[in-house]
Amino acid sequence: MRVTPGTVRDEVERTDAEIAKTGYQGPITFRPPFGKKLLTLPWYLSRHDRTTVMWDVEPDSGKRANVAEIVAETLDRVRPGSIILLHAMYESGAASRAAIPLLAKELRARGYTFVTVSQLLAH
Repeated sequence: MRVTPGTVRDEVERTDAEIAKTGYQGPITFRPPFGKKLLTLPWYLSRHDRTTVMWDVEPDSGKRANVAEIVAETLDRVRPGSIILLHAMYESGAASRAAIPLLAKELRARGYTFVTVSQLLAH
């Protein structure tokens, strides 16, 4: 599906305005919906000095994974600097939500710390 530059501009600017309403004042990074980086979106983001952020670990996408599978796949694939994408916000995300405390505990035990994307990019 092709999206016009005007549509991209409107959606990004409306989202930025909502983020600003929360009081956030720093640089706003961008994660493309579904990870799709089609022509118009990257062009717009690069023209507006925006950083696109992707992920490298997505253990619950496109499958009905249980807690143990989510934890095992994440621990197997995570590396220093990894960004983990979990779909915990959906009704079907109960397993992802339940996996978060287990992942946090095990990743901390392995020496990982958690930082924001902005902190990760600054490092």
